[in-house]
Amino acid sequence: MPSNPSAFKATLTGKSVIVKISLFSRAFSGTIIAVDETGFCFVSEPMIAALRETTGSAMAALEAPSVYLTFASLEWLVSSQPKAAAASA
Repeated sequence: MPSNPSAFKATLTGKSVIVKISLFSRAFSGTIIAVDETGFCFVSEPMIAALRETTGSAMAALEAPSVYLTFASLEWLVSSQPKAAAASA
């Protein structure tokens, strides 16, 4: 866990990440578009396709959907940082 969770959450907006949640047996890549104290909005075409498969026609009318995931629902999240920042860490 990062030493300052609030600062870590603030850096997630706009990042490409890979997330794993318990609802699915696989992980999904996508981009975090917004973050609040309890979770984040996640845009992921592969996750949307899986949700459409699961929900059937319920999501058919939604254009450009994003998914809100709570931090508590995450099994894991992978993000990256520029190589220069990683070398100095």
